[in-house]
Amino acid sequence: MSIGIFYASAKGHTKTACEYLAGKLGAQLVEVKDATAQDFAKFDVIIVAAPSYGDGELFADWTEKLPLLKAGSKGKKAAIVAVGNQANHPQTLFSGAVDFLPYLKDAQIFGASDVDGYKFNHSAFFINGKFAGLALDVKGDENYAKRIDKWVEENKPTILNLF
Repeated sequence: MSIGIFYASAKGHTKTACEYLAGKLGAQLVEVKDATAQDFAKFDVIIVAAPSYGDGELFADWTEKLPLLKAGSKGKKAAIVAVGNQANHPQTLFSGAVDFLPYLKDAQIFGASDVDGYKFNHSAFFINGKFAGLALDVKGDENYAKRIDKWVEENKPTILNLF
């Protein structure tokens, strides 16, 4: 079983979280701006990660790679990691990550997470009472690593049971 974590990061917060997550899962990190179709195709499990910017937009490095994600995730397991800052962006917390969903429609998406104390006014990533993936405030939450640990433990059965 192989796990690829595809990420975009401007200030390093998403990269930091993904490095920690990769260590927990034995996953390979791929900076999305350098990703090819072959990179998406070679993994059994795809995890995508990005910060939200502006008014809750997906980080720009993902824009041209989304079609590759769609093709490469078909029939696979996939999860989303959303990175945001609840203090500075409570009106759009983690919202950019919702833009991954249409490109993962042919994948088996796993990893929804609870609010667990995050405070926000609105998040497009908050669907049916849960975040649609692992939601992290790396900058403002000193316990973000514990959130990752919890998410890994909760999702290990899904990740390990590929078929």
